[in-house]
Amino acid sequence: MIPILTIFIALFCAAGPTVFSDGARILLTDKTALAEALSLKMELGEDLWPGFGRAEIPVVVYDDDFEFLFGEPNPPAPWEIVVGDDFLGNPYFRRPAVNPQAFAVNLGRRWAGSLSTLSRMNRKIPMKLGPEWYGLGLIHEIFHAFQAESAPEVFAASQAVYALETRYPFANKDFAASWNAEGAALSKAMKAAGLFEIRAAADEFLRIRDDRRKTAQLSNDLIRFERRLEWLEGLAKYVEIRADELAVARSDQESYARYRSGLHFLVQADFARLEKALGRQNGDLRFYLSGMAMARVLDRLEPDWKGKALKEPVDLEELLRMAIGKEVDHSFTGRIK
Repeated sequence: MIPILTIFIALFCAAGPTVFSDGARILLTDKTALAEALSLKMELGEDLWPGFGRAEIPVVVYDDDFEFLFGEPNPPAPWEIVVGDDFLGNPYFRRPAVNPQAFAVNLGRRWAGSLSTLSRMNRKIPMKLGPEWYGLGLIHEIFHAFQAESAPEVFAASQAVYALETRYPFANKDFAASWNAEGAALSKAMKAAGLFEIRAAADEFLRIRDDRRKTAQLSNDLIRFERRLEWLEGLAKYVEIRADELAVARSDQESYARYRSGLHFLVQADFARLEKALGRQNGDLRFYLSGMAMARVLDRLEPDWKGKALKEPVDLEELLRMAIGKEVDHSFTGRIK
C-alpha cells in the first residue's frame, strides 16, 4: 500500500490552500481516506478475487449535498467537473446528491462503486470509524460494480428479487430458529480443522436449510430470493472480510500499521452474528452473512470456485452442494440463469 503520509502530502499539494469543503468539493480528509482505500484495493484485489485488482472501476462518494465521481474521465450529464480541484492530479466530477446509495451506480457505459464519505458517515452514526474500516466498506461497494460488469444478467436478476422482500417470513419464530441453526452449522464448517469435518458441517447446514424450506413450504420465488441475495451481498461481504484479513496479515509492514490491532470489531461482530443470531438479522443482512460463510467454506473445499461464481449460471448454494458431492436440482425454476 502507498504510505499514508505520501498520500496526504500528494493530496495537500494538489489541493492548494482549500482544505475544508465549501459544499462543492470533497474534504481533504475524505480524499485521503479514498486514496488509501483505492490503494488497498489495488494491492489486495487480485488476492481477493481474480481480475478485481486489475479492474479499473470508477468510484462515487457522497456527502449531504453532492455525489463526487472519480476514475471516469468523461461522464454524462448531469455530472460536472469540479473546477479548481483534483484528485491525485486527475479531475473529478460532481452532481447534486439525490437519494445516493451505498451500492453500485450505473454511469451509463460503466458501473461505479458508491459509498458515503467517511466524514459524513462519522457525523451520522454514534461510533467513529477510521480509514481502515472505510477501505473495507469501499471495497465491498466496488465489488458490487465488479459483479455488475462481470455478470450483468445475474446482477440485474439479483437486484430484482428485492421486490419479493415483503413476502419473506422474517418474523416467523420457527423459521428464524432454523436460520440460527444454519448459521451455527456454517460457523462450525468455517472453523473445522479437516476436510471430513468441513464436509460434515456443510452437509448439516444444507440439511437444516432443506428442512426449513420444506416445513415453511417456501415457494420457489422465495428460495430464489435467498439464493440471489446470497450471491449479490454475500460475495461482497466475503471480499470485504478477506480484505481485512489480508491487511492484518501484512500489518508488520508500516503501510498496514492501522491493521495491527487485528480484525476490525465490526468484522468480529459479523462472525458472532453468523454463529449465534443469524435468524435475528433484519432484512437482507442474514444473506450477507450466509453468503459470505458459504464462500469461505468453498475456499476450503473447492479452491477454483471463484472461476464459476461470476461466469456460470450457478449460485453459492449450488456450488457448495457440488463441492460436498450432493445432487443439485437443475429443475429448480428459481436457479440463476
